[in-house]
Amino acid sequence: MPKSQEEHAKHWDLRDEDFNDNDLLYDVYDVMRAKSSFAYTEKPFLTPDAGGSWVAVSYSACAAILKDWEHFSSNPTPEGAEQLPGDIVITLDPPRQQKFRKVLNPYFSPGRMQQLQPEIRSETDILIDEFIESGAGDLAEVAWRQPGIVFFKYVLGMPIEDVPLCIELTDTALNGTTEDARSAAWGGLYQHLTDAVVAHSEGPPADDMIDVLLNAEIDGQKLAFQDVVGNAMLLVQAGLETTANAMSFAFHYLAKHPDERDRLIREPEIMPYAVEEFIRFAGSIHGIPRTVTGDVEVDGHTFRPGESVQVNYASANRDAAEFPQAERCVLDRRQNRHLGFGAGVHRCLGSNLARLEFRLGLEQVLARIPDFTLATDAQAKFHGNSVTRGFRTVPVTFTPGKLSD
Repeated sequence: MPKSQEEHAKHWDLRDEDFNDNDLLYDVYDVMRAKSSFAYTEKPFLTPDAGGSWVAVSYSACAAILKDWEHFSSNPTPEGAEQLPGDIVITLDPPRQQKFRKVLNPYFSPGRMQQLQPEIRSETDILIDEFIESGAGDLAEVAWRQPGIVFFKYVLGMPIEDVPLCIELTDTALNGTTEDARSAAWGGLYQHLTDAVVAHSEGPPADDMIDVLLNAEIDGQKLAFQDVVGNAMLLVQAGLETTANAMSFAFHYLAKHPDERDRLIREPEIMPYAVEEFIRFAGSIHGIPRTVTGDVEVDGHTFRPGESVQVNYASANRDAAEFPQAERCVLDRRQNRHLGFGAGVHRCLGSNLARLEFRLGLEQVLARIPDFTLATDAQAKFHGNSVTRGFRTVPVTFTPGKLSD
């Protein structure tokens, strides 16, 4: 029998199996925010030895912590640091973090991403072609495979045949049901990326992200090999899991709400707003850790050095103090300063690519199979007791269409 909202709020554990019910989790967040901007959990977040931590659940608290890197460091606790393969940009603080980003930022610039638009649209069409003539298909296949294919083929420089394995390893590493399963998946992903980096280093120069990392210099020194592998792992995780989860939610929502689906077709000018709203509402990431470096007060709570804080993006993005009708998905929401891509110096490096993949995925599905609805002979599968959350299957039916040109 599921525990009560109050009990979950008091003893919060994101990996609790009750949270396969997405609505229950957000109800629990409501209870947590009503009591305070912060809750405390004894449950470790990503590593088994990390101990308990504070959980920031209000928008104001989360935004303040994300923007204050001097008091809330991205450097992990000593226990967490032991799990990391080298210097990773997401776990660094300025000034080294800014130097790292300076190397990577040009590769994710708006201009460079826009150049990929024809390729992303084409790759999406190829995936839709696999089932469009049958009148039935699984839109989660588009949501999960499109970002991986685009990222591996046009950004990272890895074979697209590696995408299914890396999706499986990343998903298990973040969301596996046991610590042993998660650790084994981390190890498998590290070994696979190590082999890929070695192959790149021994091959001819290429215009891809792994070569950028291999040739990058910070303060006059090239990155250590383990730093290259560690950052390649980060890019794989970010490039696969988060966008796929958010897109899978959007497809499920539109299949379940045909009036909203039809509105997006009828009013394509609101698509940019809809993409931002899906990112806010879907909550594909439910936390990122920070370590307190000095005494500091946020929303009336005093933190002490050495304490850990989980910044809960998903709870912040449903905070009614920031978002009117926060519990509703409002496709044309104009004021939407969501934290889906974070904030401050660690704001998501690949947000331009994620938005583009997301928008083109929605546009092509709506254009080519405009009357899709949830299938009645199969159920969508949601994976929810995890750090990242989304639909693993979204079976739909529709009027059969034609293959792309």
